[in-house]
Amino acid sequence: ITVVVDSPMTEADHVRAIHVISDANPQPGVASFTLGPACGKAEVYFRMRMAATQNLIVVAEMNDGTAWTASRAVT
Repeated sequence: ITVVVDSPMTEADHVRAIHVISDANPQPGVASFTLGPACGKAEVYFRMRMAATQNLIVVAEMNDGTAWTASRAVT
């Protein structure tokens, strides 16, 4: 799974964290990544095993305290 957040990743405007949540998983918090402006781009990649199709929800925490969300059904 690859998650990309369109952010300039500057000191004034960057992604602080990316959280991945699965709505069908017994433990819904799948992964959390901490980022900062030194990362250069807000992109993470990881592997995940699933028993069935489920919705993944991604939350991107921005440095100003706002949160962006997206969801997708993954087979």
